[in-house]
Amino acid sequence: MFLDKQHPRPIYIQLKDMLQGQIENGIYLSHQKLPSERDLCRQHQLSRMTARRALKTLIAEGFAYTQVGKGTFVSARSGQPANGKEIIIGLKRPISVNQGVDNNYKHQLVNHLLSYNCVAAEQVVSEALSAQPVETVAGQLFTSIIRHLEEQWHNGEVSLSAYNYAITTLRSQLIAMVNAAAMPSNGPKALLCCVPDDRHEMGLLLLALNLRRRGFLVVNLGPNSTADELHQVIEAIHPEIVCVSAATQLAAEKLKHIGERCVKRNVVGVAIHSHKPVFTFGGVAFTQTPELVSNTPGIYLGNTIDHAVSTAQHLVYENNEAILARYV
Repeated sequence: MFLDKQHPRPIYIQLKDMLQGQIENGIYLSHQKLPSERDLCRQHQLSRMTARRALKTLIAEGFAYTQVGKGTFVSARSGQPANGKEIIIGLKRPISVNQGVDNNYKHQLVNHLLSYNCVAAEQVVSEALSAQPVETVAGQLFTSIIRHLEEQWHNGEVSLSAYNYAITTLRSQLIAMVNAAAMPSNGPKALLCCVPDDRHEMGLLLLALNLRRRGFLVVNLGPNSTADELHQVIEAIHPEIVCVSAATQLAAEKLKHIGERCVKRNVVGVAIHSHKPVFTFGGVAFTQTPELVSNTPGIYLGNTIDHAVSTAQHLVYENNEAILARYV
């Protein structure tokens, strides 16, 4: 593959795509060592930073893993179909959405996080990504660790500083995974945000990761988005679906008002085939207090990330033939 430095697609993404293609085509086999940063720089006349970023993206997407002092190697599952894998729209390879994570990764990662050892923690994440799809590592490993740490903190078993450090580190890792997920050049737009004063964005980041890897163009506004801001962005980008998250009951009330205002302004729809962006919602608030769902305008995404992703795909693809014909 020729790396085109005049092309708008970043060079590191082009290099990542080239290596990914070589892995998928069997040029590099499971656990085989990939070219080093220095080799890639020499072969393609690139900067060390570009080569490093390409390899890190390949690792974040689960195609490779690192061994300290040895280099970067092809993940065991790359290009290898297996039973129980689900083919997902927009992906070139199968991804397991139900595969469990080895508890050893959880124990190691928790210990390193509570010891403020980010280097060792990153190594564990890299090893987990070499054995499991990125969705599984983010959705199951990270989620279980967050719940475990929250329980320990509430019980007084870990300090607030240790808890905050661990959550911040996991958030940074998750953001890196989201950014590493290749954004399709053409796909349905999903607009994501949290309501004002709700800074619990881990669930939103998980949704962003999963949707990006399923062929969506994701615009994530993050926390603290008002109805006016949401309205402006909807008018600017014309998304197919709007996903708003709330983690607390107070946030759910604000989400309700935002939804009502957007519907009143006629910028979103609350049903399929409305010819407007579909307004959807989810988050911990609705899992903990299910009765909030019936009082909130829009379509409930579900009580898990898998349900949310499935609902979003169903709304955008399966129930809209025009969108399906345009993007798939």
